[in-house]
Amino acid sequence: MEALFVILNHPSHMDRLLIDLRDKGITAGTILESQGLAATLAESSHDIGLGYLRMIMNEGRPYNKTLFFVLPSEHIEIVKESVRAVTGGLHHENSGLMFTMPVSSVEGLGQNSLGEK
Repeated sequence: MEALFVILNHPSHMDRLLIDLRDKGITAGTILESQGLAATLAESSHDIGLGYLRMIMNEGRPYNKTLFFVLPSEHIEIVKESVRAVTGGLHHENSGLMFTMPVSSVEGLGQNSLGEK
């Protein structure tokens, strides 16, 4: 089992991504509203230059979406491929981040939440 975290800086990709994942049998995960540290610091700053920097960095979007999944290792690449296809890849500056972590123990996942088709 692995945990896959996906941070999308362009929430406009969400609908297409969720439809693509559903079509591939991935129907369980968690979606959080999130905000990057740099955007938060710029937003809380009284320095007008930092507020302007936030607007440039995030194209006026103060928030992003963080998705995470706990899946069998063989299903992780399915999700990663969907993210790449929908976003055009996360290699573009300020597009997002995707990473995995091993999961040694999990409780509370039903059979359907494991990405079974």
